[in-house]
Amino acid sequence: MVFFIQSYATPIIGFLTLLSNIIFIVVLLVILAHAGSKAKLYHFVHKYILELLFFGILSAVVGSLVYSNIVGFPPCDLCWWQRIFMYPQLIIVALAYYRKDKAVIDYLVPLSVIGAVVALYQSFVQWGFSFGVGGGCIAVGGECAKVYFMQYSYITIPFMSFTVFVYIIAMKYIYYSRSKQIRNGK
Repeated sequence: MVFFIQSYATPIIGFLTLLSNIIFIVVLLVILAHAGSKAKLYHFVHKYILELLFFGILSAVVGSLVYSNIVGFPPCDLCWWQRIFMYPQLIIVALAYYRKDKAVIDYLVPLSVIGAVVALYQSFVQWGFSFGVGGGCIAVGGECAKVYFMQYSYITIPFMSFTVFVYIIAMKYIYYSRSKQIRNGK
């Protein structure tokens, strides 16, 4: 089982990230182009926000643990910072789901914005941008600029993290847009 995960985790998770990026772009285009579909999407996200957040964040947490504990990629300093901003969100959303408390979304956005900035910075470093720093940071056991894998010419581990942070922020925007429509009687 460990061999299977070590051999196939990267292609499977990379493909799922690509697929989620494509779906995200298609959804954005639908929102911009078709008002009826936009309303249905907003209604869906508003109704299932806690479930969508839980499974999105759970996939990020499990993915990071698979890469560090099974595949054997040691997390660097910037990876740890991304984990610091991602892992608590899983607990927060799980408690919110248990209590059916959708107001918790407000607490996720600051964590996601900071985590997204860290993940985007590390993604740029891994794509070859130095920002005047020689090779990014060096952490015990891992190097922040080290690219353990790159799929489809842009998907790296920090970009996967960035993707989830952006989805959390986008779902908050959609959720509150629909809440505003409901308050206004639409």
